[in-house]
Amino acid sequence: MRVYQFALIWVCIGFIGCGLTFDKSVPDVPLIVSKALSFHGEEMFQRSSISMTITSLSGSFEIYSTRDGGNFEYTITDSRSNRRVTLSNTLVQEWHDGKQLTLDEEGERRARAFVDARVFFPLLPFTLRGDDVHFKDLGLENWHGKNLHKIKVFFTPETSNDADDNYMFWFDPDTGRIEQFGYDFNGGLRYRKAIGFIRAGNILFSNQENYGIDGGRVPVEMLSPSYVDEKMRLISSVELRNISVTPLR
Repeated sequence: MRVYQFALIWVCIGFIGCGLTFDKSVPDVPLIVSKALSFHGEEMFQRSSISMTITSLSGSFEIYSTRDGGNFEYTITDSRSNRRVTLSNTLVQEWHDGKQLTLDEEGERRARAFVDARVFFPLLPFTLRGDDVHFKDLGLENWHGKNLHKIKVFFTPETSNDADDNYMFWFDPDTGRIEQFGYDFNGGLRYRKAIGFIRAGNILFSNQENYGIDGGRVPVEMLSPSYVDEKMRLISSVELRNISVTPLR
């Protein structure tokens, strides 16, 4: 699946660490996704440094992100395991207990996955950019009395080991704000609902509740208000703290 599992919470998207750019001429991006990118602060994100602490069932991590157009650098620190990984356009480095490791090909792959798995959700919707990302516009769907714009996201086959995973996003049709999303994988189904929004430096972030069902592959198309209420359980809450956004000059 297109997920690197850490307590079944964090998602690894392979294109994050590939220097994705934000060319607004990229075809086949639905209008609602373009609206979301703008509303969430894409212009600031393209040239900024971001730091935050993210906590969930899988632990607490410090995230540092710097992006200048197509150039990027992410550093993730897990204080519990004393692990730190830096990923950029040109290098991948890892430290344990303050000592730098020499990484072989497999070590680099794992290090990239460690970073990708921890920046995908906090940096949505900007991580929906990439040549291997495709969209299907499913129109409006009513959730608890509110119409939301539903978009399916899928990936070019064989672009990663987990390119067969599918995602569903629901956007506020007026603003483009991401209200909720879900994804299926070989082992279950997840549903994330935003429970609080934070705008820092003109970039919009959210805290989320994470619901799940395990066992086999449950298609993301199954997600509906009744399915979430009747079949899924709350696994964890994901909280972003100490968010700082600094524009690059």
